[in-house]
Amino acid sequence: MRITLVGMSGSGKSLWSSVLSRHGFHKLGCDNAIGRRLVDGGELSEGSLDRIGRWMGFPFETGFARREALYLDHEKAVMDQFLTELETRPAGDASPVVIDTTGSVIYTGRAIRQRLRQQTVVVYLSTSAAFRQALHRAYVANPRPVLWQQHFQKKTGEDNPSALRRCYKNLIADRDARYRQYAHLEVLWDPTPDQTQNVDTLIAPVTSFLEQRRSSHGA
Repeated sequence: MRITLVGMSGSGKSLWSSVLSRHGFHKLGCDNAIGRRLVDGGELSEGSLDRIGRWMGFPFETGFARREALYLDHEKAVMDQFLTELETRPAGDASPVVIDTTGSVIYTGRAIRQRLRQQTVVVYLSTSAAFRQALHRAYVANPRPVLWQQHFQKKTGEDNPSALRRCYKNLIADRDARYRQYAHLEVLWDPTPDQTQNVDTLIAPVTSFLEQRRSSHGA
């Protein structure tokens, strides 16, 4: 079984990939791989997620466009590396794999998205409207760098914090639509502290999807 997890930052991708790794899945983590490439390229001295965020900065800051483009180039290279690894495995290799993507995987291009769908079951970890509102409130309280891909547009007379708040809400809505279009299936799960992570929450719907696909191909 091969699973790719997609969704917004904070939706639980890394949490669920760790849960799956404890149940025998080999985890391919994009954040760490991108961080290593940024360190190797001399952009960073240490590739933690927090350090990457501070390096990226915000869309109104000087040099953001260059850093955003460089990050996306590295993300594409990492995804190509992971996919090539899967594509070149022996036909009988059924080792379970989970790919923990970044929130910006939807911007890596059609070719990579198609290869991911061919090699894995793409699962969108969607969240409730209430949780998305909570994400927005958290962003307003503590803005963090993300890939904007032209979604940050200031209005005349608008200051940077106000523009970030308004545009981030639009970014969440746009990404939600893209994730839904991209994924094979959607699992609704709000990553709240009191919610337990039962591995069947993911395994059961993926297994059902694979069984339905085999049945339809055999019909």
